[in-house]
Amino acid sequence: MNTAEKNQEQTTEQSAEEQARIEEANAARKAVKDTEESEKSTEEAEVNGATLENEIEEDPASLVKESTEEETDKEDTLDEEEIEDAGSSNVEASLENTISPTVNFTDNDTLTWPVAGNVILDYSMDSSIYFPTLKQYKYNPALVIGAEVGSQVLSAAKGIVETVEIDDETGTTITMDIGNDYELIYGQLKEVAVSEGDVVETGSLIGYISEPTKYYCEEGSNLFFEMKKNGEPVDPFLYLE
Repeated sequence: MNTAEKNQEQTTEQSAEEQARIEEANAARKAVKDTEESEKSTEEAEVNGATLENEIEEDPASLVKESTEEETDKEDTLDEEEIEDAGSSNVEASLENTISPTVNFTDNDTLTWPVAGNVILDYSMDSSIYFPTLKQYKYNPALVIGAEVGSQVLSAAKGIVETVEIDDETGTTITMDIGNDYELIYGQLKEVAVSEGDVVETGSLIGYISEPTKYYCEEGSNLFFEMKKNGEPVDPFLYLE
């Protein structure tokens, strides 16, 4: 082998060694880069995991807070309703206390005559009496006082109007609470001058005598005047002045 060939062989060997060192360096750099990327991915995963944990931990707290706020709002609403109900009850109780003492009819009190006229059918719950229109005998829980159509009907005692209604037998009829479980009933009326809930003084106008209903055609126009105690009829004549 001549000198030129030897030099060429040495150059080739050196080139191969140099290439091997370059490839080894590149492989080392790639390994370092892969390691760094792996560590970065791990850190990102840890951060994401921590964020998710925080969200999971925070959500129940948020739900509890929202639930607490809703319960508080509900309690506030209930409190307001209870206050309104209590206020309404207090007003009703106050009204009862104000009105109830104004009517206090007792066994010793008397009634004024509610209309000018004569009794044409007496109160009778112990024995039956004859009703001309009906052509039969029956009990009578009231006084039937004859009066001309259009005659004024006055309150026989101070009372509170409970009802104003129309009855087949007694026509337009007013029922009044006069206190202590006493009631007065005025029937065969027209042009009623009072309404339910009114407090009516003794002698005040409550209406006028109407044409009689078909149950009292023969008896003629009249005032049906009934008195009750504890829901049972009593003789109003015993209390009239």
